[in-house]
Amino acid sequence: MNWLWISGWAVPPAWLAAQAQAVWPEARHAAVAPADAARALNSEKFNVLGGYSLGALWLLHQEKAISDKIPVLLLAPIFAFTTPGGRGGRTAPAQLRLQRRRLRDQPAAAIADFYQRTKLAELAQDPATAQWNSARHEDLAEELAWLETWRAGPPPPHWHGFAGSEDPLLDAAGLKKFWPLLRIVPGTGHTPGPLMNAARESFTGEKR
Repeated sequence: MNWLWISGWAVPPAWLAAQAQAVWPEARHAAVAPADAARALNSEKFNVLGGYSLGALWLLHQEKAISDKIPVLLLAPIFAFTTPGGRGGRTAPAQLRLQRRRLRDQPAAAIADFYQRTKLAELAQDPATAQWNSARHEDLAEELAWLETWRAGPPPPHWHGFAGSEDPLLDAAGLKKFWPLLRIVPGTGHTPGPLMNAARESFTGEKR
């Protein structure tokens, strides 16, 4: 089984792929940043697509171009990142604009603030992650612009989604109302590992 994951903003693809490999060890997992997703999707055939956070929004944005024969798994899916529109976003537009300015003027501080807010402490303490992000400043800025402007509707019935009840970026109840097939994972935030475990249990009946 060949998976392609689209990672979230400032989330190194190799780290996300390792998280998935630990949960689905029988499969092969590749991952790319959102800005590289189109090229990756066209370069190889994949049996399953997965999107995390901004990566989920990217897949939703490309929904019409994705074969209905490919299973798609969305973790912490974003339909609209900011609060207007009733699509589950918790971030005020002014807050997102501030983050864009901070990324331009103080990139390390902007990324550190995001990690703190989403409890991605493992990434915040990793020098390789800091080096990876510093090398892709333009991509990070472009991806933040997507979060400001992109909107998506509910996906097809054969797509699967999982979100945490305690996600600091997403209103679980609002997401569920917008996409009734979404599954809410109690006591879980924005980190991908617990959402992957919940997804595996749902797909196979296994508990890890």
